Amino acid sequence: MIAVIGEMAVSFSRDGDNWRRDYAGFGYEWCKRLKEEGEDVLLLSVLPHGRIGREMADELVRLGVVFDPDMHMPLNPVFCVDGEWFFRSSSAISLSSEKLSDAFAYFSDIKAVVISSALLSYNPSASAVLDAVSFLSSRPKVAVDASVAGSAIGQEEILKRTLSEFAACMPDTLIEENKEKILAFVR
Repeated sequence: MIAVIGEMAVSFSRDGDNWRRDYAGFGYEWCKRLKEEGEDVLLLSVLPHGRIGREMADELVRLGVVFDPDMHMPLNPVFCVDGEWFFRSSSAISLSSEKLSDAFAYFSDIKAVVISSALLSYNPSASAVLDAVSFLSSRPKVAVDASVAGSAIGQEEILKRTLSEFAACMPDTLIEENKEKILAFVR
């Protein structure tokens, strides 16, 4: 099984006089891609409670992607204070090392992990992902998809520090922008 640690988001687009709900995000896109390649996939991401969260979970089930229902959390909006955006509980960047470690313990057949560089650009998710992955007893292949520039999505200094720590504690980690190289590495 390949675990994907990344975002799944809901987006809306116009469809004539109606609105169409679509799904996007690093985690969702990687899950779709890996399923198309015939892989068993686990998405480790925060999904909101409520109707939208159930619909997101239904979409994952439709794709054949496994997810951890313990990662459902209440939907809380982002908020801005003095120009700085904060995320509370329901965003993927609020992952905790405890929930990730619990998922890794339960899903013990993980052979590879693909991680969003966006999650490694914010705390607490950067620390949580690093802690959970670095303490795995069995060492899966780890690839960080660096195709989203840190300065465009988060705090570049946190991303640099986290990637450096990954390289130090897990020397076989692939940090790559090319999705084909990542796919070849994790398969």
